[in-house]
Amino acid sequence: MKKEVLIAIISGLILGLVITVGIYTANRSLNVQRAKKQMQSVPTPSLLPSTNNKSLNLTSHENFDLVDGSNLNLSGVALPGAIVALISEADNQIIAADKEGIFIFKTKLIKGFNEITLAAGDETGSLQTQNQVLTYSTSKIEAETSWLMSLAYAAEETATAGAESVTEKIKERLQDTVSEGLVSIKEQLTSKATAPRKKAYVGKILSLDEASLTLTYKEQNFNVNLKPETIYVKGANTAIDWEDLKVNDFVIAMGWFHNDSQEFIAARLSRINEPEPPLNRQLISGKISEVDGQKLKLNGKTLTLTKKTDLTVSGVNAASSEDLALGDNLFAIVTLDSNGDIDTVNSVYVLPGKNNPAGLTPTNIDASPSAADAE
Repeated sequence: MKKEVLIAIISGLILGLVITVGIYTANRSLNVQRAKKQMQSVPTPSLLPSTNNKSLNLTSHENFDLVDGSNLNLSGVALPGAIVALISEADNQIIAADKEGIFIFKTKLIKGFNEITLAAGDETGSLQTQNQVLTYSTSKIEAETSWLMSLAYAAEETATAGAESVTEKIKERLQDTVSEGLVSIKEQLTSKATAPRKKAYVGKILSLDEASLTLTYKEQNFNVNLKPETIYVKGANTAIDWEDLKVNDFVIAMGWFHNDSQEFIAARLSRINEPEPPLNRQLISGKISEVDGQKLKLNGKTLTLTKKTDLTVSGVNAASSEDLALGDNLFAIVTLDSNGDIDTVNSVYVLPGKNNPAGLTPTNIDASPSAADAE
């Protein structure tokens, strides 16, 4: 009897083990099948860059840079052949980027801080913008560190001072590794240096103490570290003390930004009157739907050209309104009034369309001399 019970127990254990293993195997098989189905339902990531990725990057300068000259070369990269506009208090320009997307503006800065807007568009109507604040000051900002750091900064200035040198580097990299793309090239050329960089931050004082203050400007806050050697002035060069500063004063803090610690230390702080809001200017674009003398219609809006309007028609020297035709692609920097209507047309750049004789070019324009002769 004991033997039969023992056999029954062993048989039960074996049967239970078989059932357990069967259930485990079945579940594992189902899980594998589910995982395969899920993997098949997930799209494979594309290795090609998105064609919707638009870019506009200023490579010659960084936001809030402090410069000591009014004449400036601003260079950068946009889409190849894009129309790029520069809008500042002292200047309005529209130019075309070259076939590699490189553009260079020769412009001037006013004394103090300058708000600059770069806008790039194309014939599809897409538009990208980038805003920059650059400060021009002749006040000498002494380096606060050792001679070695001064040499490092001098080397950085030499490498980035001329827009043409930056442009040449971009072109060389483009020729060597086109597949890397403009964005990666820009990142390599403008990677942050270890040496401090001269900067100038502007805005109202949000809070302050003897060691630091916080500025706020257009919904951005900036921490400014102060030191015993920091110089305080009112206006251009009237000396004041730290005690003369108060919350809501508008100031320009000039000094050195340290990339390693992400700290800005002010060497000079100027209290100035808060500037008036700039004129409302923007870049508009579209196809010309009507030409009536000096008046043009674009997207239902009327643009009136004047003697002060800087008019450029691609491929035409000394262009006038007579060189315009229906269907031309027009890009214009305009000043808007308080109602949002066009008040002034500052600068116009036109890409001739198929109805414009200026847009008719020889089919062998890009051919080599031998190829052209063969035709």
